[in-house]
Amino acid sequence: MPKRLAVAVAATALALAACGGEDNSSTDNTKAAQGEALQKGVTLTLWTMPNSPQPKEDLQKMVAPFTAKTGVKVDVQEVGWDVQFDRIRNAAVAGEGPDITQAGTTQVPFFAALGGFMDLSDRVEEIGGKAAYAEGIWNTTQVQGQEGTWAVPWFTEARSIYYRKDVLEKAGVDPATAFQDLDSFKATLQAIKDKVPDIEPFGAPGKKAYDLVHQVMPFVWDNGGAELSADAKQSTINSPESQAGVEFMGDLITSGLFDKSQLERDGTQVENQFKGGRLAVWIGGPWVLGSIDRAEDDTWSEEARANVGVAPMPTGPGGKAYTFVGGSDLMVFKNTKYPNEAWALVKFLSSDQTQIDYAKLLGMFPARLDPQQQVGDSSENHKAFFQAIQSGRTYAPIPQWGQIENAYKTRFGNILDSAAGVGTDYSAATVKSQLDAAAKEADGLLAQSAG
Repeated sequence: MPKRLAVAVAATALALAACGGEDNSSTDNTKAAQGEALQKGVTLTLWTMPNSPQPKEDLQKMVAPFTAKTGVKVDVQEVGWDVQFDRIRNAAVAGEGPDITQAGTTQVPFFAALGGFMDLSDRVEEIGGKAAYAEGIWNTTQVQGQEGTWAVPWFTEARSIYYRKDVLEKAGVDPATAFQDLDSFKATLQAIKDKVPDIEPFGAPGKKAYDLVHQVMPFVWDNGGAELSADAKQSTINSPESQAGVEFMGDLITSGLFDKSQLERDGTQVENQFKGGRLAVWIGGPWVLGSIDRAEDDTWSEEARANVGVAPMPTGPGGKAYTFVGGSDLMVFKNTKYPNEAWALVKFLSSDQTQIDYAKLLGMFPARLDPQQQVGDSSENHKAFFQAIQSGRTYAPIPQWGQIENAYKTRFGNILDSAAGVGTDYSAATVKSQLDAAAKEADGLLAQSAG
């Protein structure tokens, strides 16, 4: 799920977003989407989370062209990330809620299992269906072992490597190969430590970060591990391959390549450490790119702002590179009185230009392939994120994933702390013990019903 982005947005960007209704995408604007088959004057309620500087106002401007075309009004209501899970769950169970809601990609299976949302399978071909999205993104609309499409991807993000170009130059490292695989990733950090001692080679957040699992799992995947078995019936987080991925991060700490003080920070705080010039390398999302040119963002040091490079995540022993891909989807409540109008709004929000405009506002990427490509072509740094999204993975689409992720987060935090000298002494046995505990807890959750 996306984090709240505390950024300023120029009036011109909002003006551009408000013009997003002129759809030049390949999505076919049917008569329903144009309003000829819709009930003019009705009001749809749309729940959104704090995605942008002024979430309600920004999105209300974004949907204004839809209302102008169709006569269907939209009441945008902001719901905080701290309460949205309970509010969406309660609305789905009670049958009393909005018409459409935003949901974090990893939440969709849980909400879908509650039975309160429309299966959109018969409609999604109108927006290109599965073929219009990268595989990892489309998978966020599914529930494993269950027929149906329960959401439509809205905007997306992936994790890539941010690095300081000037620091790599001082370290004598070629950016083209610096992060090519796990070995070169570690060698690059070692070169920075040896040759540029006035900056920490690498940092990542610890147990305070809501997205700690997103930071660790790419290294697990690179090493051939997985969060769950292919049938999602058993945890595999304690497999030898998964352990190797977790130990890769732990070993960066014990090798002195990972600034262990960052483990006491959350993701935003570590991001600011990179922007402020303390870290040479950091793993983050595309929203940072949008802040580089904003002079009012005073978290940037002059040197860091002028030397930002982005590289895809490294490949593992199997020759493949993985990263976490997330974002938010749109779900339509079963209890809506206006299913055709609700779908027309989802189609509008899925159009290429609207997705480009809204993603630009958020500092994210569009969910659809064609607009993703347009954003990816805008710069070399954006290209790195585009490449990451195409090979990105998300977690098994099962209702219990949210609870399982929390269990993994706790154990990953314990492991990284031990590598930093906090708590139990760090060793392979310590890592195995923590992962065994995580697997046991996950298996217990998998045995429970989704509700």
